[in-house]
Amino acid sequence: MPFTITTLVENTTASPCLAPEHGLSIFVEGNGKKILYDTGPSPRFLLNAKALSADLDDLDAIVLSHGHYDHTGGTTALLARGRGPKAVYVGKGFFKERYSRKGDDLLELSATVEARAISHEGIPCVEVGDEPMPLGPGVWLLSGFVSTDEQETANPNSVYRDHDQFKVDQFEDEVVLVLETGEGLAMISGCSHVGILSICRRVEEIFEQKVVCFIGGTHLMNAGDSRIAHTCRRLREMGIRRLGACHCNGERASAYFKENFPGYFENQTGTRVVLE
Repeated sequence: MPFTITTLVENTTASPCLAPEHGLSIFVEGNGKKILYDTGPSPRFLLNAKALSADLDDLDAIVLSHGHYDHTGGTTALLARGRGPKAVYVGKGFFKERYSRKGDDLLELSATVEARAISHEGIPCVEVGDEPMPLGPGVWLLSGFVSTDEQETANPNSVYRDHDQFKVDQFEDEVVLVLETGEGLAMISGCSHVGILSICRRVEEIFEQKVVCFIGGTHLMNAGDSRIAHTCRRLREMGIRRLGACHCNGERASAYFKENFPGYFENQTGTRVVLE
């Protein structure tokens, strides 16, 4: 059975009937499962879902890729509707306070859903670890990534609060969704703060299969030309055939991929991809 992947919210849109926002929300259907991956920065994705005829009732899972507001902002509104999901899945450290340094100031970026809001609805909140967690036939979650590529280093301006100290965020809570297709693995990632190359390699090691399709954020928006070219080259060498890099990819990286990656496509609000 094929997987249908619909982007409910992303920074851009090709349709005047769909509202873009800085964030990400992706709806996945296939193998008898309905999974919502991230909820954007606000409940706006619910209106886009209605316009796209994406049925979000009785979800099998909400997967929150990491604890930032632009991937979690619509969660509480969805939970309050009272029609699912069966469970919410997050990585270790998801609920900690997170910030971006702006000179001497701090801009808070924390998740906008709290653990108590999930428990109040009587919904289990399941922590994903560094071993594959099955959601159904050919559908897996994985977390606990570390950077292994020489150009994918932690951003010193991304920090979290640890009591009275601020520490560099290593994003150990990043959760990716892995789908087994007839051609190989498809992977959905929220921001790839740890690094898209590091994450793809780890997924391939664990599943002993090639990643042939990637959809989601790459966090290359502030990367230099050298890292963008390096990432593009390595992804091609790995054998990825379809690349729907979006959200935090950045305009420069998107333009470079469009020119230099044969399988690149613009993944916007409303984009629908079918994987056999």
